[in-house]
Amino acid sequence: MNLRRIEAFLAVAEAGNISRASAQLEVAQSVVSRHVKALEAELGYGLFERTGRGVALTPAGRLLAPRLRSSLAEMQRAAIEAGELGDQPHGLVRVGVVPAAIWPLVGLLYQRVAERFPRVRLHFVEGFGNALEEPLTRGELDLAVINRYGRLHHHGEERLCTVDSLVVGPPGAFGKHTRELAFKSLAELPLVLASKPNGLRVALDQVCRRTGVQLRVAAEADSMLTMKALVLQGGLHTVLPRQLVHEDLAQGAMSAVRLVKPSVPRTLSLATSSHHPGTLATRAVWREIRDIVANTLVHTVWR
Repeated sequence: MNLRRIEAFLAVAEAGNISRASAQLEVAQSVVSRHVKALEAELGYGLFERTGRGVALTPAGRLLAPRLRSSLAEMQRAAIEAGELGDQPHGLVRVGVVPAAIWPLVGLLYQRVAERFPRVRLHFVEGFGNALEEPLTRGELDLAVINRYGRLHHHGEERLCTVDSLVVGPPGAFGKHTRELAFKSLAELPLVLASKPNGLRVALDQVCRRTGVQLRVAAEADSMLTMKALVLQGGLHTVLPRQLVHEDLAQGAMSAVRLVKPSVPRTLSLATSSHHPGTLATRAVWREIRDIVANTLVHTVWR
């Protein structure tokens, strides 16, 4: 099958709209349409059906898309690996990062990579851990910094550090000299939490089952900005690591105490895709992430 046709098909499948796919590919809509129609003619069956908002994959298209996406990614990876033989690391490294690890990791990582490996390009993807796991498994991400709770350890991961969970609320939400909050007292607060199957949400539910505590989840949000807005403006509370609210705490815009009895610590892990072997560039970025966390962040803003 023609590579351009495959790329057009996958772009439309992802965008659900030919105009957005053409913008992504930086070609005219007519070119994208022509490639898709040519691929359908070559295969002998339809790949899309029109909807009110664009196009949707047919059953045949849904079966074909992930397999072609996987094959295309492997072809791209093979080309990069061949180019790295006897050479310095180069190429694109796609890094997924949970919100709890973004600051200041991504900035420090970019600076390091730009200085030491100028031929390596970074593509950052932000998301909660469960939202990063699937693209990591499919090979759409090369690395991911994700949250783990409890003793669960996944193959192919390296533990970076463990950080405490804080109960975060509006200014003055806790007593002036209060530094800790027992888990049973968390049930008295209106909360905004991520929706299931978010890792923290699952961990909190497990503690609830053990202790008989019932949390008051007033709202759910799968965006860290939304969570913080609901704390700042809605008077709700949430559970976050310090690095996500350090500036707000320093400015007095929020208040926070450690969650204890029991605590719900989160372990930041560095995972790699098992879909394909890591390139020199991927391994170089892996080492830089590990070094930044171990020698800089755990001693400063993440403690």
